[in-house]
Amino acid sequence: MDLTTTSTPSHTDRIERFQSLQAGQYWRSLQLIEDEGIEQGEVLLIQSIRWVEDKPHTIILRPHPHKLRTDIKFKPNEHRFLLQNFLTLFAHEPDYQSVRNREIREVQGRVNDLQAELLEAQSNPALLATVVQEQLHHSNENAQIGTADTQGTPPSKGGAVSCDHANSALAGLATGTVAQAIEAGITEKSIASLRESAQREHQIATIKSNWIQSKTQEIASTIQALTPFYEEQAAAALARTEDVRSYVTKLMQGIESLDLYVGKDVEVLTIQKGRGAPSDVPLSFVQKKLLMDEELAVWADVDEFFDFSSAERFYEALRQHPGLVDQIFPTERCILVMAVSRRHIDYGDTWTNVARNEQNQNVFLLVRNGENIHRVWSPVESHLGADRLFPTLGEHDKIFQGLDGETIKFEDVAYTDRLSAHERSALHYKRFLLLVCGLDHRLKLFGQFYDGPDSLDFVSLQFQSRYLRFIHDDDGAFTLQSERRLSLDEWINEKNAYMRAGSRVLCDWNAVMDPDTAPAACKSDFRGDSMERRYTADERATVAITYLSGQSVCVDVPVTGYKYGSHERRSFNCKVNLSRFRLHNWNNADLAYLCLDAVSVQELQWYISNRETRKNHLSVIRFLKRAVQFLQAERESEYDTRERMALALEEGAIASGAQAQEIVDRTVTAWRAANRGKALPKFDGDAAPRVWQSLLDQMYMLAGEGAAQVERVAALIMQNGYRPLRLVLSGASTLVIYAEPSQMERDDRVERHAWVHRITLGQKKTGLTEKSRRWQILPKSVASETTLHEWPEAKEWAGKTSLFDSFEKKQTLFAATQGAVNKLAAIKTPMEPHVHASLMSNWKRVRDDVNAAAKMVFEPCLAVPIGLVARSGRLHFLCVGILNAHDHLLYSAPTPDGFSKAWVSKEFVRLYADKAYANQRIQSSHKDAHPWQLFELSVEFDPSRNGYYSDFGPRNLVTRHECPDPLIQGQFQCWMSQIGSSGYWVTPDVFDGEKSVVLDDVMGIVRPEDYDPVHVIHVKVGSDRARPRARWFDIVPHGMSSNVVHAALREQGAGNAGYESSPLGVFASRNLAREFIKDRMSQEGAAVHVGDEVDFIAPPEVERWKVR
Repeated sequence: MDLTTTSTPSHTDRIERFQSLQAGQYWRSLQLIEDEGIEQGEVLLIQSIRWVEDKPHTIILRPHPHKLRTDIKFKPNEHRFLLQNFLTLFAHEPDYQSVRNREIREVQGRVNDLQAELLEAQSNPALLATVVQEQLHHSNENAQIGTADTQGTPPSKGGAVSCDHANSALAGLATGTVAQAIEAGITEKSIASLRESAQREHQIATIKSNWIQSKTQEIASTIQALTPFYEEQAAAALARTEDVRSYVTKLMQGIESLDLYVGKDVEVLTIQKGRGAPSDVPLSFVQKKLLMDEELAVWADVDEFFDFSSAERFYEALRQHPGLVDQIFPTERCILVMAVSRRHIDYGDTWTNVARNEQNQNVFLLVRNGENIHRVWSPVESHLGADRLFPTLGEHDKIFQGLDGETIKFEDVAYTDRLSAHERSALHYKRFLLLVCGLDHRLKLFGQFYDGPDSLDFVSLQFQSRYLRFIHDDDGAFTLQSERRLSLDEWINEKNAYMRAGSRVLCDWNAVMDPDTAPAACKSDFRGDSMERRYTADERATVAITYLSGQSVCVDVPVTGYKYGSHERRSFNCKVNLSRFRLHNWNNADLAYLCLDAVSVQELQWYISNRETRKNHLSVIRFLKRAVQFLQAERESEYDTRERMALALEEGAIASGAQAQEIVDRTVTAWRAANRGKALPKFDGDAAPRVWQSLLDQMYMLAGEGAAQVERVAALIMQNGYRPLRLVLSGASTLVIYAEPSQMERDDRVERHAWVHRITLGQKKTGLTEKSRRWQILPKSVASETTLHEWPEAKEWAGKTSLFDSFEKKQTLFAATQGAVNKLAAIKTPMEPHVHASLMSNWKRVRDDVNAAAKMVFEPCLAVPIGLVARSGRLHFLCVGILNAHDHLLYSAPTPDGFSKAWVSKEFVRLYADKAYANQRIQSSHKDAHPWQLFELSVEFDPSRNGYYSDFGPRNLVTRHECPDPLIQGQFQCWMSQIGSSGYWVTPDVFDGEKSVVLDDVMGIVRPEDYDPVHVIHVKVGSDRARPRARWFDIVPHGMSSNVVHAALREQGAGNAGYESSPLGVFASRNLAREFIKDRMSQEGAAVHVGDEVDFIAPPEVERWKVR
């Protein structure tokens, strides 16, 4: 700081202060700065100075060393002040060294004091004795267990706080023998006194230990407080070099930039030579970075292994295909930036992956001057390291935005940080201009496009505005306008929506075949996360014709593979279920199949040529090019017939030119889709094919006659009480109208009605008539139909879905629930002899059929559908039945002689290989008089074929644990509480006028007189020193959780010995539970008795039966 004296006109002396600001200086705060946590008088180090336009803008201070201690959890990193605020709040401190030395000495003094205190405690026992006495007194007061003697005992002379007599006895016991202790006259009272003295000595030792540890930790913490002071000294030395380091950095950046201009290590590869661009064509810079593999994919078959080693293929394509040159370079004189690929290629090795993928992503320049094309490498890639050749406007704006989106202004302390980021971002663009300037001055790589001699004016704004053009093809604000279409995924979904039986579908078999779609060819591993292709398609991608299998759309493909069983190669036509395909389920490709019914070559070529489509979609481009090849070959084979169709339109003065071609295209598309993908028929010389007249009629209707019929068709439909939805022309040249059903015709059971009337119209002399009709879901799109007119109401119906296969199937399923009450009444216990005999015969037939090829015996259940339910996207019958049909046959037999029971038992055992197991199972079969239960069955169950027996397993069973009530009414209420928002319908005849289920009365199902539902738990407890092993059964009320039993066991110490429990079932009454327990134990030859003699007390309301 410099002081000078000046004289004013009033002869008053004024002292002025001048101080040059520099990093590494120390400044003192003139006042308290609460926001920054800076105390008045704190001396802080200037860690850095941020400059804007050669003027200091922001001062960055290092926090005081006291606030950087390691034991402080939240400490400041730095303090920032704008220049003017800083000069107001701080003053330069030239004597900073004395200030810091004094602060360091203060810390060192605290360390010395603590060390002295610790040493004194070791040499002076009285100091520790005082600490112990205070701690003991405090502990006794808190615990309220102190006595007058102990509280008032002063420290002994030696510093020990103890009872001399007890201590001497305690010492004798510790060093002597048991015999000596007995001889000394040990009594119960003296033992208690010794125990109390021992506890007191332990407490004293603990207090001493804790005090020494606390002092040691305090010393360590205070020593650590010195570390920030020494770190600050290093930071100050570094800060004083900030200006020099900044200067050297800028100098090195300038040298590297000059290296680019003079071409040091800059390599230029000439790909093609030819004539230059006209001199009036400006030099254009293309903003968007291109990828070599994605550009080449349009002109060549580029697979997933294309990388930097394949670059010569790209160069050769540039030489061979002028269209590729025009695709990449938007003007005859331009520069763009390119990399080989954005993809990560797996080379099978981690280090190889890193090295080779880095080369794939290295960037370079491509330069075009007319027919001359060059590739340019630079050693300093900062000018190419960004995502584009020059920045977008948004990139500049984002640099100066905070986390909340607000703009950071000049007067903000964060401004200089963002300015530095901006300068780093701009550096590679500035270097790019120097590189281009050098290429022009040294090699004339861009030809002649400006007047005058070589000059560094090349990088000036005036030169750029006159001779350079910047193409913003990657900037949202200035993106080149192009045709907007559906995204690739949306377009694929739109075209695949046309898929029906008979559609032509191009399939990538490697992608579409997996364990879900082609289980005959692909098998998953035991974890289900990978698969093995045992059979592969003969060709990678081919066109197949779809067909329906149930509700699934399928195709067949020839496959070949090795059959391990016969150790030979096998070939067969594999069924592939396209409806079961799910994208990315098995790491398949982005595009596995494409329905070609409504796809044109022009659409395919647009998506192939579109850069956004090619981005990360090389496999998709290859697939689309195969589709182009197929459609072009198909078009060539149809050329003669198509030409004759267009000629017929022209000769009939119906349409010509482009309009005629459009009508021909629509006619062929609809005809082919209606004829299951057949090829368009050809002329045999001059002889027309048989369908020629149908094709002419189709074109005639599409040319305008069909549209003229709209009003007449609408009038006909409305006369019949319907609203028209859509008028179409079918592939057979027939008018078809879709009409909305009336309210009376709709079936809203389980779900809302989804079908409309599809009415085929005919033409008679009297006008339009209805030829036929059927129920059908209104499709969103179908290639075999050409829409002539659509009414607004069609949007409400188009594309609706149903869980039912068809309207007719819905009626069939509901018909299966009719007469449920009478069916159940016929098979109640006891049964009529002829009914029982029929049931036994059907049971044997169904059981033999379902187990004909089974490895394990499946037991049919007995079921009577009473309704339908839609759960989790699937349909189920709601049934009343018995899980094991043989149970009902055994205990509902009408004959007292036992013949029927013996026959059922014999038939049951017959299918089992283990006869002993089967005999035991049939003997212990369910003896419950009311085994009827409520459950669900797949709608594939066909009562008309199998009668009462189902070869499908029950689902969503209302278990006895959930509802022990034997009444169907109680089970139905439980089921209703579980069904949630699922749709359901129950046949009305199972309810009475009060909406109660009548099946219990019909079937004679009643509750036991002592109905009191309970569940039984089997408990085993291991032995320990206090108790032997124990085993018992607990009968627990149905509403009580088994956790109550477990909690009681743990509270009584069962957890120490180890215990296990298992639920055995739910029973309608305690008597039934007791009988079950006794029967089970009698089979084991053991007895049980009720009581708590098991050393563990049962919780309230729990009945405990001990096993003897």
